[in-house]
Amino acid sequence: MAKKIIILLASPHNNGNTSKVAHWISDGAQDCGADVEMIDLTKLDYKTGGCIACMSCHRSDEYRCVIDDDASPLLARLPQADVLLFATPVYWGGPTAQLKRFMDRMFSLTKFSDEGEMTHALGNTRFALLATAGGGLDDGLSLTEKVFDFATIASGGEPISLLVPNAHAPDDELSEKAAAFGRKLAE
Repeated sequence: MAKKIIILLASPHNNGNTSKVAHWISDGAQDCGADVEMIDLTKLDYKTGGCIACMSCHRSDEYRCVIDDDASPLLARLPQADVLLFATPVYWGGPTAQLKRFMDRMFSLTKFSDEGEMTHALGNTRFALLATAGGGLDDGLSLTEKVFDFATIASGGEPISLLVPNAHAPDDELSEKAAAFGRKLAE
């Protein structure tokens, strides 16, 4: 059965480096038969700046955000994916605000018991990260990966990342590396 991969693209630049690499990853995954959907998080219409900690999602038996905007139906679809690829350039030492805003809203996909144990709706969904940066690994990429790793480990997953330092001009070597990453996600 084909893997369902959702790519959450969080770059404000439609044809920027992150977008190019994400498309190469998509191509590699599709070559292996994966069903890939790319969603541009920068185009979502939000009613709030992110999660407002209203806790309505935790008072409900459903795993869903109660804020009625473009993010809510997308959040509800995430558990159907086999893989979620978070694709972001590094801005100011971390993921873009567009990605962080969406990730914060993913809180609605969790529940906490009175004992503090967490359950979530993401089941066996695998998290993956694509992060691109104009600098080296220590210039924000490693910090971005740590934010991502925390979210992945908290949901019971094992982090997998493609970090692209010095991403000023993507080339054929990076294209093949990205396609190979996509093929790995489709396994």
